[in-house]
Amino acid sequence: MLVMSRPRRTPAPPSDERGSTLVVVLIIMLVLSLGGLTAATVVTNTTASLVGSRSNAEARAAADAGLADAVAHVRRTDVVCNLSLTNATAPRYDVASTCEGGRATFVSTGYGVSGGAVTLSAVYDYSVENIGGEGDMVFFGKTTFTDEVLAHTLDDELLSIVIPTGDFTCQSVIPANIVLSGSFATKGGCDVQGSVVAGGTLDMSNGGDTIRGTVSVSGSGSNNIQGTIGGDLLAGGTVDFGWNAKTVGGDVVTAGSAYLGSQRLLGSLTLPLSATLQMESGSVAGGINEPESVTTPAAAPTFDPWFDYRYQQSDWQGFDVVTLTDVRGSTAVGTCGYFNASPGTGWGSLGTLTTPTIVDARACSELSSNNGSHPEVFLNTDLVLLADDFDLTMLTVRAAGGASPSVWVVVEDTLADGKPTCVRGSDILINGTIMATGVTAMAYTPCIIDVAGMGHDEWSGAFYGGSFDYGGGLSFYGDQILLPNMPESATSVGAETIEALGTLVSQRDLR
Repeated sequence: MLVMSRPRRTPAPPSDERGSTLVVVLIIMLVLSLGGLTAATVVTNTTASLVGSRSNAEARAAADAGLADAVAHVRRTDVVCNLSLTNATAPRYDVASTCEGGRATFVSTGYGVSGGAVTLSAVYDYSVENIGGEGDMVFFGKTTFTDEVLAHTLDDELLSIVIPTGDFTCQSVIPANIVLSGSFATKGGCDVQGSVVAGGTLDMSNGGDTIRGTVSVSGSGSNNIQGTIGGDLLAGGTVDFGWNAKTVGGDVVTAGSAYLGSQRLLGSLTLPLSATLQMESGSVAGGINEPESVTTPAAAPTFDPWFDYRYQQSDWQGFDVVTLTDVRGSTAVGTCGYFNASPGTGWGSLGTLTTPTIVDARACSELSSNNGSHPEVFLNTDLVLLADDFDLTMLTVRAAGGASPSVWVVVEDTLADGKPTCVRGSDILINGTIMATGVTAMAYTPCIIDVAGMGHDEWSGAFYGGSFDYGGGLSFYGDQILLPNMPESATSVGAETIEALGTLVSQRDLR
């Protein structure tokens, strides 16, 4: 409380004291003036500091927003490298990405309203997966692998199974990448050690089933996932995760709705804002993104049409030709019975060949080793077996010492229409048959490659068939082999490159 007292009347001081008083007053006024200037300076500096801090905060927030937008964009599109994003309205930022040595680096510069700028860098793990390439097994029809089909590789690379028309059902361990036009299903016992690209949908109905790589399904229908997926899941339709507490190791991108039971998603989940997300006890470790729209996450694979092969001797330069004739009841050299009838002497004679040879058995009703002789052939040279139908029951073909022969088992497709033209009875029956490692064999037929499974079947090489019948056990060792004039693309699918963003490694300020 300020108290004002009435001044006392005192005698006036002498004149020299009045001058001193004036000096004191001037000094006091000067001090007050200097104090005011100092206070004004402090206020001005504080205001500038506050404005600068606010600008830096805005710039940092914009840079953070740029990083978040870039990562969300990558999760939606799986395009990681050479990314360039700009946002011209608040929050303003520029983001670019580069990839090197398994790492993806994002650099985001954010701008404040008052002109400040902050640059941040974030480094993520990054991987590239190529799915497709040359096919070891190509079937133009619905295909099933049960636990009786054992597929192997001759090196560290995965097999490639290509189904240009039809669905695929997995019930076995398959060390392969599988590319198909239709839908992919697992029915127990399935362990795909590669990736799956399908033009239809995914139905993993068994909790014990596993696909270790990436799954890309472009169909617009519903996808049922009860098992484990090691990589990303890219779906053109809805995704329904089960209650088996399994995992998806990568990111999930769906163009439809998502139901999450007890599944654990170790990456992120991206779905359109207009779609429905129903969460139960499952979890999403990498966060949930709900943009206005989602780029179609999976393009349907494309395939070459069926390769029609019609035999021409000119295709096989340097090959001798042995043409069999159908002489009823005869087992003489050069007749169908020389091979087909007991004791199957013709089969054994193949081991004496020293020049590449074609056995043309199209005049026979079939070319058969099913005569009780159980022939075992040690080949020294390349061999073409040409017939309208094959029964290879209990035939064993091995490489002779020092040799690496190729064998072609061929049923012609005489109609050049770009699709398998199957004439009744034009199958290749594999029944207790062994095309041993050391031999590279191709089975080609527009009809069925039929594995009946008497004893143990083994095939080293490639299959190219109208369809596949799995009636018995088979150990398959993939090894690329083609027919004359057959383009490599005929047994392959255009390789799909999937870029996958992993976990955050580091983040720091650059300026």
